[in-house]
Amino acid sequence: MTHSVASSTMRIVGAHFEKSEDQASRVYRIEKPLAAVHFALPGKGQIVFLPQGAELHVVGHSSLAGCFEVLWEERLYNLFKADVLGAWSVPVKPSRRKPVPSFGGVEACA
Repeated sequence: MTHSVASSTMRIVGAHFEKSEDQASRVYRIEKPLAAVHFALPGKGQIVFLPQGAELHVVGHSSLAGCFEVLWEERLYNLFKADVLGAWSVPVKPSRRKPVPSFGGVEACA
């Protein structure tokens, strides 16, 4: 009896790393501005520079070869792994604070 084995090379964009105890190693503060690609529309990427001091949360592997997908200010960017893990990048513990939800532009004053 023979068995067929199928292999898939499909990559899921935005796939997350599995949760582990080593969560701190997935957040990095960059010590210099870095070029990144942001896909505002499907198939339409633009190069932007993330500023010095930005905290990048590594989401997973990018659909771009040799890159990570990172989250900064609630937007996804694609950066080279060498940039994210370089000497100008410092691992930090993720913030325990949760963001305050926005209520459609309604603000309150004290």
